[in-house]
Amino acid sequence: MGTHYQQLSISERCEIARLSDAKYSVRQIAAALDRAPSTISRELDRNASATAGYQPEYAHQQAQARCWRGARLERDAALRETVLSALGAGWSPAQVSGRLA
Repeated sequence: MGTHYQQLSISERCEIARLSDAKYSVRQIAAALDRAPSTISRELDRNASATAGYQPEYAHQQAQARCWRGARLERDAALRETVLSALGAGWSPAQVSGRLA
């Protein structure tokens, strides 16, 4: 039976910052938050800077940006233009997706 991954909350990120500043090890932080050590290690590697250290607000914003689930046509202007011009030329949506695949 697999487990369901849940994103770190802002309060967990604040706790990571507090414990990290207090020089707790990754394993100690993970135990305190009841998370896997790899989760804490990955979080610190991704979001800590050499000059400012780990900033929970910045880390939370970055995580939300990585998880953005908007439609691909909203993100890619060139693709949107290609699809719209093909639809305008009378192609069906199935033809457009088939030709773009």
